[in-house]
Amino acid sequence: MGNLLKSDLYRLVHGKMLWVVTGVLVAIAVLAAALMYEVSSPEFLRAAATNFEMTVTASQNGVAVDASAGEEGAQGAKAASLDAVLDEASDRAADGAADAAGAGEGAGGAAGNGADDGAGAGADDGAPSTSEELWALAADNPGALGTADFEEVSREMRTFESVAAMLGDSAVSGGELAFVVSLVVALFFVQDFRTHFARNLVMDRRGRVRYYGEKLLLVGVLAAFFLAAAFLVAWAAFAVAGFTYAQTTPLGDMAAFLGLAWLMACAYGCLTAVVVWLTRSTGAAVAWAVAVSSGVAGAFAGQLLLLAARAVPWVGGLEPWLLSSCMQQSLGSQAADLLVRSAAAPLTMAPLAVQVLLVGAAWVAASAAVALGALRKRDV
Repeated sequence: MGNLLKSDLYRLVHGKMLWVVTGVLVAIAVLAAALMYEVSSPEFLRAAATNFEMTVTASQNGVAVDASAGEEGAQGAKAASLDAVLDEASDRAADGAADAAGAGEGAGGAAGNGADDGAGAGADDGAPSTSEELWALAADNPGALGTADFEEVSREMRTFESVAAMLGDSAVSGGELAFVVSLVVALFFVQDFRTHFARNLVMDRRGRVRYYGEKLLLVGVLAAFFLAAAFLVAWAAFAVAGFTYAQTTPLGDMAAFLGLAWLMACAYGCLTAVVVWLTRSTGAAVAWAVAVSSGVAGAFAGQLLLLAARAVPWVGGLEPWLLSSCMQQSLGSQAADLLVRSAAAPLTMAPLAVQVLLVGAAWVAASAAVALGALRKRDV
């Protein structure tokens, strides 16, 4: 088994496929950092707020024309809803101005009247602290928002909760890590059958166990390699772009996240390997990587379960236990709370990390059982 692993690693390192896929992963990480830097810039936020205000104004004018024409019913409901949104936005802007006036620091500047002394302080007191507040004020009058307001929201958008949350958002939850691992597994493993490499090995039952066992170990090595590459490139790219972190990730939490991310990538890679061994088809294996390992099929299955839960409520409880849900949600938006957040029912007393561990280990074990059980009886 050790000699087979060394042989496969030599073929990978001296071939082009590993480095081409690694280059694609690096490009995705850099592009993600560049896009997030652009959309979080104060200039982009101001342009987006202006466009949002123009859309609201156009919608408001359209509702007024329809109302004057005597159209009621659905159009009236839309007008009432729009008025409610605008009233709420106006009230929030007025409350900010009133608070600033009560503080006695540049109330005129906060209300947009152009006062000189103390206007900056008043604008800061009434400045939106979240992107939701920014859009609420933009709906009323984006011209009243100053550069400091957009810079504050920009700083908020450029602050990750933790390093684990950064990696989860940029490389794990979107399916990039699982996809690249599965793609290399699909393309590399199928070569053993296309080039008849496997036929040159000793393939009695013990030899097949060594063969499949070595391939499963290789999946783990590939998952570790691509996880390390994704982490280092994403961390460096976001650091260069000026992103910061709200809190320092404890070493134990970071180790738990990286270990579970590796396990999830291994699970998708092992499933892809089983597809290769069952079909021995490049097209089928690549299609599996694109449809399943990318998370597309899993997201669709999760929506079906949630829809079915309307008729059969207990079905909805299965959705958090999907492999895709653990990858996209638990290691994505909830990456910073793996050891704090409770797992889904029936393990509500255990941390979320235990749920992810059980799901990932179950799929790896199932793949190993198929490979070392049923497939070892099949001729290679």
